[in-house]
Amino acid sequence: MHEYVKRFFFGAIVIMVAATASAEWGQLQGNAQRSGNALTEVVPADLGLLAAVPTTDAIFAAPAIADGRIFVIDGSGVVFAIDAASHKVIWKHETRGGKGNCNNVSAPAVAGQYLHVGTTAGYYYVFDTATGKVVNEIDCREPIFSAPAVGEERVYFATLGARIYAVEPDGKEIWNWDFVKEVVGFTGNRWLGSDWVKFRGDRVNWKDHFVCSRDISLVGNKVVMPAGGRTVFVEDAGDKPELRAVGEIPAYAGREYPATFGQSADEEGNVYIQWHRRDNAGRVEILKLEEDEVKAEFVKGTETAINIPGLLSFASVAVQDGVVYRTRPEHGLGLCRHAPNAEEVEVLCEAPSISPPIITREHILYGGLDGKLHVVSVRGGEERSFPTSWNVPITAPLGVSNGRVYAACEDGYLYVFGPNGKASLPDKDLGVTEVRSPLTGPKSGEEFNWYSNYGDFQGSNANDQDLKPPLRMRWARRLEGTVKHLPVCGGGRMYLHTAEGQVMAVEQDTGRMLWRRYWPHVYLSFTSPLYYKEKLLIPQGGIQQSRVRCLDAKNGKLLWEAPFTGSPGWSRQFPPVVHGNVAIYASGSGEYAAQGSEKAFVFKGDPNPAEDGREVMSWIFANATPYSPKNHKPQVWAWDLDTGEVVWHKDFSEYGRGGNDCGICILDGKLYYSVYFGYDTDQKRRRGLPVENNGFTACMDPASGEVVWSTTDYHVTSKCTISARDGRIYLGGFAAARQSAKDRFVWCLDAKDGSLVWQSDPVTSALNVVSVGNEFIFSNALRGVGNVYDRKTGKVINTVGHNYACCRFTLSEPYVLGANMDMIDLSKDGKLVSTGPAIDSRECLGAVVSNGRIFYMSQASGFIVSQTYGEESKDLPAVWERP
Repeated sequence: MHEYVKRFFFGAIVIMVAATASAEWGQLQGNAQRSGNALTEVVPADLGLLAAVPTTDAIFAAPAIADGRIFVIDGSGVVFAIDAASHKVIWKHETRGGKGNCNNVSAPAVAGQYLHVGTTAGYYYVFDTATGKVVNEIDCREPIFSAPAVGEERVYFATLGARIYAVEPDGKEIWNWDFVKEVVGFTGNRWLGSDWVKFRGDRVNWKDHFVCSRDISLVGNKVVMPAGGRTVFVEDAGDKPELRAVGEIPAYAGREYPATFGQSADEEGNVYIQWHRRDNAGRVEILKLEEDEVKAEFVKGTETAINIPGLLSFASVAVQDGVVYRTRPEHGLGLCRHAPNAEEVEVLCEAPSISPPIITREHILYGGLDGKLHVVSVRGGEERSFPTSWNVPITAPLGVSNGRVYAACEDGYLYVFGPNGKASLPDKDLGVTEVRSPLTGPKSGEEFNWYSNYGDFQGSNANDQDLKPPLRMRWARRLEGTVKHLPVCGGGRMYLHTAEGQVMAVEQDTGRMLWRRYWPHVYLSFTSPLYYKEKLLIPQGGIQQSRVRCLDAKNGKLLWEAPFTGSPGWSRQFPPVVHGNVAIYASGSGEYAAQGSEKAFVFKGDPNPAEDGREVMSWIFANATPYSPKNHKPQVWAWDLDTGEVVWHKDFSEYGRGGNDCGICILDGKLYYSVYFGYDTDQKRRRGLPVENNGFTACMDPASGEVVWSTTDYHVTSKCTISARDGRIYLGGFAAARQSAKDRFVWCLDAKDGSLVWQSDPVTSALNVVSVGNEFIFSNALRGVGNVYDRKTGKVINTVGHNYACCRFTLSEPYVLGANMDMIDLSKDGKLVSTGPAIDSRECLGAVVSNGRIFYMSQASGFIVSQTYGEESKDLPAVWERP
């Protein structure tokens, strides 16, 4: 037995008291530190289902248990008080905000005879726990995502806009403190892009990131708030707040303020922060305030990066006696223990999760993405799991009280497990997947859907939906994952795919979560879904396996799946395309690992050569990709849309080796495919690889795969897909097309025969896709100017500055939309019209215009927002705005 396990048990025997009927779970994770330390709780050996209490919507917030009652708020803002013995509803209250008051994630908290609840609509309620009477109500005029923290004499809560409130148990406000004003120095409307333009004079960036989308902690009389990647320590000085320190995460995989995905603390005042900076890079940092200085260290074994095996965590950690317990959405590493000075991380349970663990006397408990409650022995080995009715994910933190376990599920039921529980699972579907607020307006029809990552099957990445200022926030919601693709819309829903394997659908009008599905073995898959006639097609890649999955777009039910090979890396955000009843996708084939075996195969760091000399490619490979391993072959796949059966399959390795940097599109009934093999002819010759071609482009019959014409003269390079419009196809990229070439170009080809129409002026790069609208042709460059091209000649006729990195712009004429809702007018020499609020610490993704709305999803910061624009913005405010 490990020494720390011995210390754990012997210490527990000394200090433990028996659980009694008065045991309570008054707030998130059992205490104001959010430590999840429930040492006095005992999970019975005969644990079973006692009851399943229905609510009105999916549940994302933890329950609270006190005075013989269970308190829970569902996604639609309905607060329930449930008798803990009979499981009957004593009272319930529908909080204000209507259908827009959804996705409530702020867990209720009990302070004496009062229940404290914050809502997405921006109202903070204080109820009498016995009667449900509203004792107090505070209109914060912005959402509340963070759960209240109950201290000895006061209750503290924070808004999404990073305001901290201190109130008495009955809700009387004592003071509030504003991070945006006090630290950022911004005094305008923090949710209005035009105000940020005035303040900043240019686009906002990671220094302006401010949102508090995760839970606060309380350390003594200090409120610890995650605010835009910084950790703020604010002391309650009685009648006023005092800022003690603003903590920053040390440089690791960058230096910008990262996103906080989970925060908790222990009794010694150590604050544990699960953070993310970019592309899977993060770890659990330990910050501690000493005097007015923040000291930092990190939990060994929690480091993740783009070239290190293992995925991020998206929940707060649980801490007991210096031992850290951590969940993450990776099958095989679902629950891990990190002991002080331990050489290796100990895996306790394989089941993946985005819900934080709870530590009882002998067990660790957590809810899984597999829809099960997992109970794991603290000594390892023993594991029990308890299913819910439809195996819908349990993402809300658990509640534990008096030997009972409370699991709030996204199917809308609160499951109660306890001694000798033998209740049957519920069989009534509560209809949480149904759209309750249909999209309305003149552009709500399917012809206005942004149904693919690149807008349409042509990959044009452009539309015209009369976009114009002013922009106005419509809704905001939290996301427990990272993404590298744009939102996709159809059927009144918005769809997304996290790099860790979750697929989700939300209402376009309100952002309300409709369904969430998860599949194991998905690993840093940056691929986008495709919406097509109430089906959702999503390629999910992983080092162990890769699958294209076809789902029912209404409920996420799996219709079929089919294997493919290859790494969905930088250039492979694209989903399949559909022609008739055939779904088509392009990939490569070969062997992968987190770190490749040769320098040209890795993204960063030193190669990790295979013992037998095999050539292994990094899962996320180099931007330049000078060449590929010998076993990497370019592949194109076609499946029957109804059954998933292979219709045809092409291997183009006779033209060259590679296949990961590629793209497909459909124009006028023809399939166009382009692939990059790498520019380094000398290296390829030395290694015995074909040197004749650096890439390949083909026109094909989508029904049969028959090649109509092909060329090796013009092709995409790295980090770019192919796009098409009006009889022409467009090819760009980041890397050189030829060895020793200094210039990059955009090539425009005639779609009929592949002949060159024009070669652009030299550009530093053309990333992601060449956007082709009715009036403008635009491409972004990595840390260079974006370029606007003359349609007839390819001459660069205008540029867009602002120094973006790999931003994934879209074109909604005459504007291009960039990171943090940046809106740039191409008709006015690239004028910045609107920017912010800064909700993302990175700038990898822009926004899309679909069905007359704007949708933006942060790459790094776990956040999604929607905006309205023009005349419609006057009538469609956010749920937290007041007349």
